[in-house]
Amino acid sequence: MDDLLKPLDTKKSLEPGTIIRRVGSGKDQQGSFLEYDGSYNMILCNIIDMKAGTLLASVGVLKPQSSDKLYYYESSFGNNPVSEKAMKIIKNWPLYKKYVDLQDSIVNFIKISYVPEQIIDMSNKDSLQLLFVPVQQKFRIGRFAERRNVDRICKDTFMLWLESLNPGERINYLALIMQKKDHHPRFYSVGTKPHEKIAKMLENEMFNFDPTHGGHIKATGLKNGKRHFSVDAGSKYMGLGVMTQGEVNKMVANALTELYPEFEFTPAEGRGAL
Repeated sequence: MDDLLKPLDTKKSLEPGTIIRRVGSGKDQQGSFLEYDGSYNMILCNIIDMKAGTLLASVGVLKPQSSDKLYYYESSFGNNPVSEKAMKIIKNWPLYKKYVDLQDSIVNFIKISYVPEQIIDMSNKDSLQLLFVPVQQKFRIGRFAERRNVDRICKDTFMLWLESLNPGERINYLALIMQKKDHHPRFYSVGTKPHEKIAKMLENEMFNFDPTHGGHIKATGLKNGKRHFSVDAGSKYMGLGVMTQGEVNKMVANALTELYPEFEFTPAEGRGAL
């Protein structure tokens, strides 16, 4: 068992993003803590089977059995002196080098799902498949490659931004939304950068599009058992700022729901998702 793991006291207050490990009943799984549900069960994202080295689910509820033991990692990528060493291992991976358009998303996924000491330990023990197989499964590359069209790449890339948000955190976005039959909305973000800079970076993407809307998305917790986001289309760069009409915000929220039915989206007034 990993020396970095600490026994999890049920009374401990957990910070979003803490890596939780469940061992017992023939299982060894870990995931990133999001929050507690109404029954005080833990909601985790990026749940990984650490025995098989496979990605089990993007989001799930942890309901441990009486024979299970729960642990947590105090470590994370933030302000960690070994993070740079772990990042070098990631960046030397051939598939990371191959899929330049996915590099930021791959790093986001790994930072959410693992602690840097794990990656270094996997490298030392020649067991990096425990890291790289789940990444391949998540992004459908390498052994799990499928024919990837630009709509799918755009959708998956933006989903990683949504999954990376803890309650209270937000991103800025640009979107292409047209009320036409068979039109597939597209969304793009590079975090909290201004919309003008997002537009410049979008020009270099393989799924580049001419945006029609822009605004903000904020993670607010859970709703109906799903991760919940507040959405507005109140970009001053692509819209009317605080004067944005409610129907426009609703249209954007509906477009997001169409793309990501596993999440809940609620339109906010004006720039209400800031």
